[in-house]
Amino acid sequence: MESNIDFDREVLAKVFLTLPLNTYLHERITSLINENSIRNLLTKKDGADGQAVRLNTPGQSRDSTGGSNAQLLAGYALTLLRCFPRRADDIRMWLYLGPTAQASRDMPATRYFWDAAKASTVFGTIWQNSRTVLPLLKLSQPTGQQVDDWTVIMVFLELYTFLLKIMDDEEFMGSGSRRNSAIPVGEVGDLVTFLKNLGFTLHFQSSELTAASDAVGRSAVNTSIGRYFGKTTEPAVKPTAADNSKPLTLAGLPGLTIDYLKGLVTGLLRAVYERDSRRHFLPANHWLMTERFDMTAFIPGVVAEEESRHLVQDQDDDDRDDPESDEELDEPEGFLGQAHSGGRRGTNSGWASLLRSQNARERAQRKASRKRYLESVAPRLEILQNMPFFIPFVTRVEIFRQFVQLDQEKRRNGHVDPDVWRQSIMFGPPNDLPPHELLARHHAKIRRKNEFADAFEQFYELGSDLKEPIQITFVDEFDIQEAGIDGGGVTKEFLTSVISQAFDPANENIEHVYFIENDKHLLYPNSTAIEDAKVQYKQMGVKESAMRAEVKHLLQQYEFLGRIIGKCLYEGILVDVSFAGFFLKKWALTGGTNSAPMESGYRANINDLRELDEGLYHGLLALKNAPAEQVEDFGLTFIVDDVVGPEGHKEVIERELIPGGANAAVTAENRLVYINRMSWYRLQGQSTQQTNAFLRGLGSIVQPSWLSMFNQSELQTLIGGAAAEINITDMRRNTQYGGTYVIGDDGQEHPSVQLFWHVMANLPDVQRRKVVKFVTSTPRGPLLGFSQLNPRFSIRDSGADENRLPSTSTCVNLLKLPMYRSAEVLRAKLLAAVESGAGFDLS
Repeated sequence: MESNIDFDREVLAKVFLTLPLNTYLHERITSLINENSIRNLLTKKDGADGQAVRLNTPGQSRDSTGGSNAQLLAGYALTLLRCFPRRADDIRMWLYLGPTAQASRDMPATRYFWDAAKASTVFGTIWQNSRTVLPLLKLSQPTGQQVDDWTVIMVFLELYTFLLKIMDDEEFMGSGSRRNSAIPVGEVGDLVTFLKNLGFTLHFQSSELTAASDAVGRSAVNTSIGRYFGKTTEPAVKPTAADNSKPLTLAGLPGLTIDYLKGLVTGLLRAVYERDSRRHFLPANHWLMTERFDMTAFIPGVVAEEESRHLVQDQDDDDRDDPESDEELDEPEGFLGQAHSGGRRGTNSGWASLLRSQNARERAQRKASRKRYLESVAPRLEILQNMPFFIPFVTRVEIFRQFVQLDQEKRRNGHVDPDVWRQSIMFGPPNDLPPHELLARHHAKIRRKNEFADAFEQFYELGSDLKEPIQITFVDEFDIQEAGIDGGGVTKEFLTSVISQAFDPANENIEHVYFIENDKHLLYPNSTAIEDAKVQYKQMGVKESAMRAEVKHLLQQYEFLGRIIGKCLYEGILVDVSFAGFFLKKWALTGGTNSAPMESGYRANINDLRELDEGLYHGLLALKNAPAEQVEDFGLTFIVDDVVGPEGHKEVIERELIPGGANAAVTAENRLVYINRMSWYRLQGQSTQQTNAFLRGLGSIVQPSWLSMFNQSELQTLIGGAAAEINITDMRRNTQYGGTYVIGDDGQEHPSVQLFWHVMANLPDVQRRKVVKFVTSTPRGPLLGFSQLNPRFSIRDSGADENRLPSTSTCVNLLKLPMYRSAEVLRAKLLAAVESGAGFDLS
């Protein structure tokens, strides 16, 4: 089924039929998707008062007057959605909008189908126990009632998925909404439990569902996994045969496969989780499903699955690089041309096209076979990449660090330590480049105030090899080398310097404004960066061909910034930079491959717009909630104006949100389309090139599948550390000492060190954070504790003069503490140094 979907999308979608329907058939078919008839579908409901019966307990049977027509209405709606996929969003929107003549007794379609779905036996069975789901999905002959139940459930899931895209948080929470079109927020927990149990089975037990769909084929031919890969423990053989298994359908419903259900459930569950991450309307542990896993063996199990994934990924890469390209498939045309006259070239061309289609289908089948194989041998990875919230965050961070270590060992021939790796290059087996030349590529001379420009010039060509240890030499304005030996500390200083420079919108030492910030000082790519550059180059008289090269250079700089952030994540180096949530969300939904990750998995919505432009967000809400007769008073059309160019030379570019948008007025009927298009343009379309370049760089250092284990707030924690209170006990336990402060054989700390920890323990958390930032450049500790800080938090003496202030070397997380003899003096000097930022030098 997977291969068929890929083939349909990549091949058949490009084939256009030219046989028209006769006028009568055309009118009859198009009448089925008439807005008026669909919007009024639910105006006549069952029951004496026109209302569907609402029940509070999932699975409770309906009484004789309630819900008897829900299955018929759902069946009709589902048929329309399946038969007219290009009009699916229109159909969902019309059902959402409801009757054209609103009556007080009319219930919104989403709520109507929710009440019917929640009351169904199938819903109740799944809601009660996740272990009952697999037998239910594998039924070869479901009862008529089960078919009806699934039909209602599917229509509700379709509608609710659409609804979440256009619903702002206030409406979702039921506050200030003038029309309660969502299910009650108090019942969302029941929906989440249902989706969790269903989603867990669809992903974690996918191999058993695949086995059910393959049962018939296996009785006739050998379609076991070994047919494609040999033994299941050795995925070394690339699948070459076609996949003849029949897709498992949901309760026998035509066109509704288990794969389709999996995508729908996964997307909806993640959308509700995202909403809960912002508004916290569910208990903290409601999302976990740790009871279904052996958590003691979960991390090593996932790491083993990741190794298997690498093997299959290598096969995917080989398939992508197959020399049998489409161009080579033109050869049969020349061959056939020798046997036929020139007048047959059209036929020959069709033959070549057929061969290309067949080749594409076979590639899709091989890819689908590999995907099913991974689902069978890597069920934990399936959960982590699709429904990571089933597993505690701390566990996922530990898995992330394990993945990084596994990757380092693989790339560095088992040598994770930078110095040992360099020695292995110098004295190990021969490489593609001479050892000195190879190591020279990982060394850079960086000028102060030019960190980003020098880093880009010297390290961009490294690509993914930036993962390897690098060596940095800082020089001043006179090209004199600064003191400092790079044992990891100077690398940290280099990375944090590049980030603080390139991500600062007000920094004048950079060529472009790469990132801008919102009202809360959260960063996201500058949406007009490319257009700003074009205006500037045009004013400078740069030719069009040279301008294209400059734009390419700008996008390469975005890609490099993605690598720099990826390098910090890869090395476990915390940086004090905060990104907007909607931008971080794209990291976790990159879609695409490691070689070209894109934001294709991200879907813009009005709630994300709030983080970009608070004023625009409130304006669109006002438009959405305005009475129908007042919408045209806004005077809007489907256009948007971009103000671009440097200060003093601004230009306005008018863009259409839809074809002919300048002449299309925004009305009560199409305002949701306008809101969706405006949200998409501001959050995605306007900055697509910059964002994709950044994600491409990020994905070259950190696997996109690793990032998919986290939501936006969790990713920010990985970047900048935990927001939890600074744990002094943990910090003290993981601190290293130097100079006079080195702990001797008696195991006792120096008296001045003891005073330091006494003072730290009695400081409020806000001042503790200032001290931590003073030493490490980041006001937060690592999520897994200070044992994960890289380099370790360190303290060494800086003389016996109590009049001196403490100083730091943030590049090595080192506090230089004079030997104070009283807690009062130490506290005063420490806070004075923290507030003034006194004393930085390299060690």
